[in-house]
Amino acid sequence: MTEAHVLDGLREAGVRPDKIRPALDVLAREFGHEYVLIAPELATDGVEVLWDFSRSRAGSGLIVAESGQHVFREIVDDYLYYVHRDDHGAPEVLELRHWHPAKVIVDVRRSFGQPIFATSGVRVADVAGMLKAGDDAEIVADEFGIGIEDVRTAARLLLGRAT
Repeated sequence: MTEAHVLDGLREAGVRPDKIRPALDVLAREFGHEYVLIAPELATDGVEVLWDFSRSRAGSGLIVAESGQHVFREIVDDYLYYVHRDDHGAPEVLELRHWHPAKVIVDVRRSFGQPIFATSGVRVADVAGMLKAGDDAEIVADEFGIGIEDVRTAARLLLGRAT
């Protein structure tokens, strides 16, 4: 899931998918990891490796066509900011950035890896379920002991509507 999170950032920035795979292959050889988008080295060594790769013919697509800007440093810094690692450097918690201002995380050790509100541990799906059943946002917030803004965030992102 963490790799998908970073990959999403690359795609959002306009990096063509057919250019991402060769870059990942270069990183895999450099780091010796199969899952390079979650490698701790990505934020440090990986950026420099990708700068060099972007100057090659195969890596030329790592530059956003519209702006001519290299995107990896900004994307990697931004997206890896939301990945929290354990003492061994492995991803353990992913903060879902599109849920802001609510702080929603995915932690495989809690709620079977389903998105939860970080402060309360309430599953986002449970909040959305009550809203879908017709309960008022204030009642849902009171039921779960969460803020009304968290309820509104769940409605907006999971149900596609404002409350």
